[in-house]
Amino acid sequence: MQLVFLDRLNLAYKDYGYVDKDFEIALDLVIIQKSLFTINKSKLNVSVGDIVILKDAPIHYIGIVERLEVADKHRTTVHVLDFKEMFSIDIPVESYTGDLSLYLENMLVGNFKQSNDPLQNLSYLTIERGSSVQGELSFEPDKIMSLASVMELITKSYGLRLTTEAVYLRGRVTGIIFRIGEVQRGIKLKNNYQAIQDLVVNDSSSQMVNKLTYYPKLENVLFKTTLVYYLLTNGELTQDIHHPHRYMSVKPKAFYYTDNDYPTLLTKARSEMIASKLDHNITFTIKSDNDVFQPMKNIELGDFVEFVNNEQTYDSVVTSIKFSQGFHKAMVTLGEYRIKLTEKIQLLNKSVNSAMSHISIQSTGITDLDGGEF
Repeated sequence: MQLVFLDRLNLAYKDYGYVDKDFEIALDLVIIQKSLFTINKSKLNVSVGDIVILKDAPIHYIGIVERLEVADKHRTTVHVLDFKEMFSIDIPVESYTGDLSLYLENMLVGNFKQSNDPLQNLSYLTIERGSSVQGELSFEPDKIMSLASVMELITKSYGLRLTTEAVYLRGRVTGIIFRIGEVQRGIKLKNNYQAIQDLVVNDSSSQMVNKLTYYPKLENVLFKTTLVYYLLTNGELTQDIHHPHRYMSVKPKAFYYTDNDYPTLLTKARSEMIASKLDHNITFTIKSDNDVFQPMKNIELGDFVEFVNNEQTYDSVVTSIKFSQGFHKAMVTLGEYRIKLTEKIQLLNKSVNSAMSHISIQSTGITDLDGGEF
């Protein structure tokens, strides 16, 4: 298995090394994780920011060099970020209603294919759109936000999957395809499935919020109505207090709103309750030789999973996949709650930075299509 290093601007070959068995590939939808590879060279013609591609491996992996560390006189440890961190650039965002997969495609093309800055454009990058989903994004005025954060909001809330794959021509990497597709749905996994090992289930200390009440501020001139939203067991929102799919155990939360807040209240309610619904942490290792759940093959980050643990059922999302010292098994995390202190701090900082960013789902379904190529 080789780690091939390519120039960020044009994918020109720079160097390579054979990967030691002591490696870890870490992919995470919630927090930034680093993958570690130790290779059989102490000197490399490599710069921070260069592209790395794992070759002759059973999974596709593309990343960005974050740091190089000499392990000993014969080896170097390479710290690598996921390729999607390439899109961690700040951009102005505006509210939008329409096809969000097209919106995402246009943002990527505008910033990395047709940017006014030629050094920011990536000629080797191809954007392929294979799904369509209608929805609404609502942001505060004059909002600057990371493109990667916008991508996360859209994919997590609308069921879109983002994957990368290298293009080869006679053994040489000539391009990278970035695909916008549909997540896997309807996957049901039970805690007694024979391929699962080391299962740990943690709920946060907070009960899931399933009722939100918005009270008008006394200073309001235009809007003076109290609005209540209820989360249903199928993930939808309603204002019908008697809806048969409401949660039997009510966990309410309340806020005041201003006249300016009123148009985005549904958006804010959905953001609040979706985050609450994923506030659990289910981790397990799973053997790769099973026929149902194969991480980085038929299961990717963002895929929806219904996990049954004894009498409790979790409607969850695959948020982390890790391989360590081989591909015979993978460690998987479902849900957004994190146990480690360093990960909790990352989540807290992320929550503060995006506190004014919200997303709303108008569920009209996802449609497969033959996407355009740029």
